[in-house]
Amino acid sequence: MTAILTIVAPVFFVIACGYVAARIGLIGREGAKGLNDFVLYFCIPPLLFRTMQSVDMTVSATGVWGAYYVAAGIVWLIVAFGANRIQGLSDAGGSAAAFASTFGNLGMMGLSIAYLSFGEEGLIIAALIIAVHAASHWFVGTLWAELANAKRGINIAATTGGVLVSLAKNPVVLALTAGALWNASGWTMPAIGERIIDLGGDAAIPTGLFALGLAVAAYPLRGNTVGVATIMILKMAVFPLIAWALASFVFHLPAREIALVTLFAALPTGMNPYLFAVKFNASLAAVSGAIALGVILSAFTVPFVLWLVGA
Repeated sequence: MTAILTIVAPVFFVIACGYVAARIGLIGREGAKGLNDFVLYFCIPPLLFRTMQSVDMTVSATGVWGAYYVAAGIVWLIVAFGANRIQGLSDAGGSAAAFASTFGNLGMMGLSIAYLSFGEEGLIIAALIIAVHAASHWFVGTLWAELANAKRGINIAATTGGVLVSLAKNPVVLALTAGALWNASGWTMPAIGERIIDLGGDAAIPTGLFALGLAVAAYPLRGNTVGVATIMILKMAVFPLIAWALASFVFHLPAREIALVTLFAALPTGMNPYLFAVKFNASLAAVSGAIALGVILSAFTVPFVLWLVGA
């Protein structure tokens, strides 16, 4: 446990620094957005490219995707059948609640913990999950919300096209693809190129965690305690338990992959569910509260999950 705390404690210290900086007004909303964009477009891509272009890619994408996203699908079914019984979660058919119950903070927190705990091999598994994370959730969530609201006809082709365009423009997907192609080519990166990539990639972890702290400060705890608690239980307990069971007993993944799939499923709710909730005016209080409280509680739950999976 001491080794785990040595990894996790600095992570949450940097997050806390970002949170305090936002709360005392040292960095405003525009500054927070700028830093977030810097991490997304100029730090995470070189980190993933560097990983993909240099490691031995022996991870089973099918097994990792299967364990994580089948588990997510099961949680969405649970929400579909239970959302109407909980006040504030039934908006848009429960789609926002389902989105928040399986969309974790993988880009900032997940990549950092995966890298610090498992090294570059951990980043490969993390990248596989992240590659289709946002696109899959927005695609299914949008179809669900529009069907529930029934305000207009559903154009599946347009929605699918939008998802494909989003994937093609996603900096994470582009970095993974470019890194894999470079890896397959057998080419050697020039020293100047390596240095440029290292400058961006090395900044990804600390700046990403600080940006996460800034972002959390923008999501205040609101009403609907029952809704917040429900989303958090589904996201940080039910989802990882199902993912662990599938990874272990259905897809028979190696121990490292099991640990990372379980960890990623257990991470707190990310920021995209709030954007979704705003777009469809659905479950805003519950989703906002789950994001803010989830990051705080994850300071205790993440080390516990890492200990359970033997990281």
